[in-house]
Amino acid sequence: MKPDLDLEYEIEAARQFALDRYDVLDTGEETRFDHITQAVKAALDVPMAAISFMDGTRMWFKSKIGFDASEMPRNAAFCDLTICQNGVMIIEDATQDARFENNPSVIGEPFLRSYIGVPLTTPDGHNIGTLCALDVVPRQFRHPKTELIEQLAELVMYELELRQQAHNDALTGALTRSGFSVKVQNAISLYDRQKTRSTLILFNIDQDMMTIDRSDDPSSGKLLRVIIQSLIKRLRPTDWVGRIGGSQFAILLTGMAGREAVEVTEEFLELIDGIKSGAMFDLKLSEITADIDICDDWIRQANKEAYWPDRYSSGKPRGDPDERRNLLC
Repeated sequence: MKPDLDLEYEIEAARQFALDRYDVLDTGEETRFDHITQAVKAALDVPMAAISFMDGTRMWFKSKIGFDASEMPRNAAFCDLTICQNGVMIIEDATQDARFENNPSVIGEPFLRSYIGVPLTTPDGHNIGTLCALDVVPRQFRHPKTELIEQLAELVMYELELRQQAHNDALTGALTRSGFSVKVQNAISLYDRQKTRSTLILFNIDQDMMTIDRSDDPSSGKLLRVIIQSLIKRLRPTDWVGRIGGSQFAILLTGMAGREAVEVTEEFLELIDGIKSGAMFDLKLSEITADIDICDDWIRQANKEAYWPDRYSSGKPRGDPDERRNLLC
């Protein structure tokens, strides 16, 4: 692969990863986003408006007015050009623009002519989608309407950030139970489609037993945050930590099972040893099965079946490693 293609691939991979962080793809309608598309339609006096996200080879619509499609090929979308720039993109008459001479939406239904779009830019600079408006007649879009759609695009990102924050536990930074359930459901779908095996690790932390050598950080709550944040940093980008409730947490190892999952659990315990927390853990491992339809099914299965052979205490021997390695193998 040529260097410029390597760079292009890396940029697109980073952009896709940034989009995936928001867990917005293929979700239902939400009033907060529908209100924004309604505002665009009314303010610009256009028949069509949308909030879209570029996902692989498709453009998927989170909110839309004036058409029925939920997605379309990315290579036929005006918005695919919009995300390649910063700021407003305007097309006054697509029939006069060579880039769209063979575009199916221009030469066929709905016979699009004019367009205005603004990239939806993440705080770290990735253009993950657009806020746009379209019309079937040529037209110009000028200030102050261009400024208005830019402001509304910022509002879309603000709502996305709020939506994401609602899925994270304020104390530890782990996903909330609802946020974690979304990730688990993705793993279940992956198993249903491709038989990709994943593993769930449940663990309870006895906060009453937690101690710390540093006198400047005596709080069990702060120590809990140290443990979970250290774990999050150690895991792969495709793995997730969720706070199921109280002192119970779960780790989703996506696409990992058997001995490899047990070895990751051993690494987790070694990490805890390094923190010197004195924490006590009850650990349970469970590999996905065909009987699992939702997150709660998997949690119930884990609680019933695969127990770690010994209750673990930070800093103390962990028993027979061969017995643990045979858990899921």
